[in-house]
Amino acid sequence: MSLKEIMSLDVAEGKIAIAWFNEYSGVAVKTQTSTVIFDPVGVRLTDVSEADIIVVTHEHYDHFEARFTRDLQRQTNAVVVTTPFVASQLRGIPEDKLRAMEVGDTLTIGRVRLDAERSDHPGRQPLTFILTSEDNLKVYHSSDSRPFPEMKEIGEKYGPDVALCTVGIAPSTSPRSGAEVAKLVQPKVAIPYHTDHPRSLEEFAEILGKEAPKIRTKIIKQFEIYQYPE
Repeated sequence: MSLKEIMSLDVAEGKIAIAWFNEYSGVAVKTQTSTVIFDPVGVRLTDVSEADIIVVTHEHYDHFEARFTRDLQRQTNAVVVTTPFVASQLRGIPEDKLRAMEVGDTLTIGRVRLDAERSDHPGRQPLTFILTSEDNLKVYHSSDSRPFPEMKEIGEKYGPDVALCTVGIAPSTSPRSGAEVAKLVQPKVAIPYHTDHPRSLEEFAEILGKEAPKIRTKIIKQFEIYQYPE
């Protein structure tokens, strides 16, 4: 599977499609009407044929590359949604195509809504996001945040269908911390990501299976497409 195939996928009404395309938090989410790309690092411009929204969660190198983000925006004419600090690094993008968000902000683009929430991660105003599709399906993109108590309130506020949970690489993250994110947010499906060790994905599933068996774990390989609901 490749990013090109993900771009060309037709998503049926009442579904969303999710693909993880790097070792970090690079994720493509397709709804019936929109393509949203989170943290596009480690891909080629030629692999991205379309995008309506580009989300950059924070400024770290494994989430943001200024030149590539500008080139990708020009190629796709997407709206770039990010933090105020990252927005200040993106000179040359038209004003109406660059939106800086802070914790608590809400933005609707087309028929997709983004809600910005807190991230517990070193950086300049890092964010996590809730994406709500036109069919009211919700995806929590936790970037590489560690768990924190207020995540429970995020879960209660939005009731996410799917949560993407960091299980490695980022400071103080592990399969255990990723499982804590899922237990706080209480999605219907939890997807582990942000790791270069496949075993960490399995460890996450083992922990969550024992401690929160009502939450389904879905392990996806890079570029594998997962459609929800199944």
